[in-house]
Amino acid sequence: MLLLCTACGGSETAHKIKQEDLVGAWKNADGDSLRFYVDHQLKTDTLAEAGSRGRECEGRGVGDWSFCFETDELAEGLMASGEASEGSLISVSLPGNGEGECLVNLSVIDKGRSLCIADLDQVCTSDIRFRRQ
Repeated sequence: MLLLCTACGGSETAHKIKQEDLVGAWKNADGDSLRFYVDHQLKTDTLAEAGSRGRECEGRGVGDWSFCFETDELAEGLMASGEASEGSLISVSLPGNGEGECLVNLSVIDKGRSLCIADLDQVCTSDIRFRRQ
């Protein structure tokens, strides 16, 4: 399964992380959690940020995750694949409010110790950081 992902630079620096370092629980300062599983499932009690096409995610539930990888040498395109075993950008698919699914990109930052929500123009779009537990 391939999904299109996009993100560009910003004030933060993205870092690669391996799947075995991503799998497990991550929490933010408010106690909100993300849990990544080896089978590429994700469980979250909140991720209430705007996802693809500006739709709000339900913010909780079960979804899927994949690492994104560069599709060409110029790094102009990124794709998500369940086959990728490491990356600095993670594509998350969650139930959307109303119709269809909601896509959210997470950047790996802080030398692999934190995750933040990414968009087209910035590595991180807010000050919210999820840290490995």
